[in-house]
Amino acid sequence: MVEEQAAEGAKRKVILAVDDMAISLTTIRTILQHEYDVRLCKSASLALEILESVKPDLILMDIEMPEISGMEFVGLIKKNEAYRNIPIIFVTSHASGDLIDKAMDFSAEGYIVKPFIPEALIKRVKAALGEE
Repeated sequence: MVEEQAAEGAKRKVILAVDDMAISLTTIRTILQHEYDVRLCKSASLALEILESVKPDLILMDIEMPEISGMEFVGLIKKNEAYRNIPIIFVTSHASGDLIDKAMDFSAEGYIVKPFIPEALIKRVKAALGEE
């Protein structure tokens, strides 16, 4: 039974959620933790460090954060061969068409406006991971 649980846990895809708001991170974890291994990170600079040890299957990224913005983060990792193919979904409170267009220019897999409906987040995550 223990081996089955370990093997099952190994199959879970890793999602790295990056947001400077703890409530957003908690909400994302609560919604996704039953199907995915959800890692939380409060800054883009810390997320860059985490990428050295954990290669997530998907990144959920806030756009507006201190130090390094979500778009700056995506620009940095898309230049790195080891990370450029990790799908990214922007999760942000900004809903302007111009910002959405700009975010999609960064090769994002999607854009979700906060507050979001849990089912919409799950659907977008599954689509980005090729599970739908």
